[in-house]
Formats: sequence, C-alpha cells, structure tokens
Amino acid sequence: MKDRFGRPITGLRISVTENCNLDCFYCHREGCPESSREMTAEEIGKIIGLAKEFGVRKIKLTGGEPLLREDIVEVVRAAAIPGIKDVSMTTNGTMLAGLARELAGAGLARINISLDTLNEGTYERITGKRALREALEGIDAALEAGLKPVKLNMVLLAGVNEHEVEPMIAYTSKRGIILQLIELLDAGGKNFTIYHRDLDDIEQSLRERAVAVRTRRSMQARRKYILPGGEVEVVKPMHNSEFCMHCTRLRLTPDGFLKPCLMRNDNLVDVLSHVRAGDISKCRSTFIEAVDRREPYFKKLVLK
Repeated sequence: MKDRFGRPITGLRISVTENCNLDCFYCHREGCPESSREMTAEEIGKIIGLAKEFGVRKIKLTGGEPLLREDIVEVVRAAAIPGIKDVSMTTNGTMLAGLARELAGAGLARINISLDTLNEGTYERITGKRALREALEGIDAALEAGLKPVKLNMVLLAGVNEHEVEPMIAYTSKRGIILQLIELLDAGGKNFTIYHRDLDDIEQSLRERAVAVRTRRSMQARRKYILPGGEVEVVKPMHNSEFCMHCTRLRLTPDGFLKPCLMRNDNLVDVLSHVRAGDISKCRSTFIEAVDRREPYFKKLVLK
C-alpha cells in the first residue's frame, strides 16, 4: 500500500509503553502524547496481523523503555508471526542483560541500543541516572545472544558529547557494532536551540575516511560509511526533505493510535478501540485512513 506521495508502507514502529526508567533531557517520547490506556500483547499482535495485510513486513518495538513491560517477551512473540520478516527493538539497554537470550528466542532479530556517551558523568547528566555499567552489560548480552546487527544510537549534543565520536567509533568497531550518529530532533522547547548540533562536518570527515559509502533507500536514504574495521550511519531528520521522502513507516502509540508522522499529533487514528470492539472492518478502514493522512513533514523538494 502506498500513500498519496507514492511511498510504500513496509514498517510499523510500535511504542509499547510510555514509561521509562531513565530521564533523558532531550527525549521526544516518540512524539506520543500522554495516555491513559495501554495495549496488551494480544492486541498488539492483532494490530500487527492487520498491518501485514497492507504490506508491513518490519516491526520495531520501542517505548518509553520497552523492557519495562513484564510481558515484553510475549509482545515480541506476538510480533514475530509468519509474514513479518524482521522484528527489532530500540532500548536503553539497562535491563537487557537478563533478557537478551529470552528475547532472541521469542523472535527478536536485532536491536538498537541508545547510548550517547561512554563517560559515567556525562551519562548521568544526560539520563539523570547512574546506569552506564548496566547499559554496557546489556550491549554485551545482546552480542552474546546472537542479535544481529547490534546498533548503537548516539544522539549528538552540542557541548555535551560531540567530542566523543571517535571513542565511540573505536568502541563499536572493536565489538562489531554499527554506530548510528543521530541529529537531535526538535521536540519543542529550548533544548533543541541549546543542544542541536549540525552533523555535516562529521559526515564529511567520515566520507573522507570511508572505504565505501552506501545509501540505504529503505531507511530514509541515510548514508552508511564503511570505515576500516567498522560501520557508521548518519541520521539527519531535521529540515531534510530527502529523509521524509523515503519514509516507509507508520507508528503506533502506546494507547493504540496509528500515527502517520513522528512530528505531528493532529492526525492520529484510533485503531485500538475497533480491535477491542472486534470490528475488523473498521480496523482495516483505520489503516487506510492513516496511510491517506501521511505526508512528508519536510516536503519542499518532494512537492516540486
């Protein structure tokens, strides 16, 4: 199924909870408003089954922190159904050490772990918690469980961790981890103005050092730089019409609304109410409506 701009819908990013055990000062909460209801594992599975009918083949589980859910293994199992080719998760990793093998056994294929620094003091400054050791143990557990690839998400913050790019490249390269350098997203408020850091100069440096450069069209045209001994991807969503033009993902909020765009909350479509009412026809209609509401947030080049 394609939207009005010709973009196929192949992925569904599901926020399975709005709760988190960290308090990162830049968090955008997956663009989700606060909610009073939460989907069960069974309901998530039903929605994924419907999404599969419309061409969704990739599922990404996020939060908040998804590992806070006591039934997260059941959520993964509900997502890993025939026809879904890829089930992945984004986590802060602090609770992963004791769950990685069980998650892999339930059908989790790969994992993204958010880690912006290797410095304990900086970690506490960003997250509000002293949990760096637990996050690093979670990374090791993911590797030992055979989750592949393991990706490390590093949001670049001006004046905070921008000097840590090289140590992070060394850390990930040594362990066979893919590093994603991510531009800070504008979630409103003063944090974006204070901490936003343009990535152009870093990307130019990577380009000069790379033995190969690849463009991942299925992942919003992001660039992957193959370095001697490692891989680095650069994610630049802000004011990037090319990024939006190649978006193939719908989102599902923790309270069961289909969300056509991370940057907007004025076009959500309630699917969970129809799931709970057992009205499959209405469920299918909500998917069609959500896809019809999709449009690139940054779309200057798209509309030429």
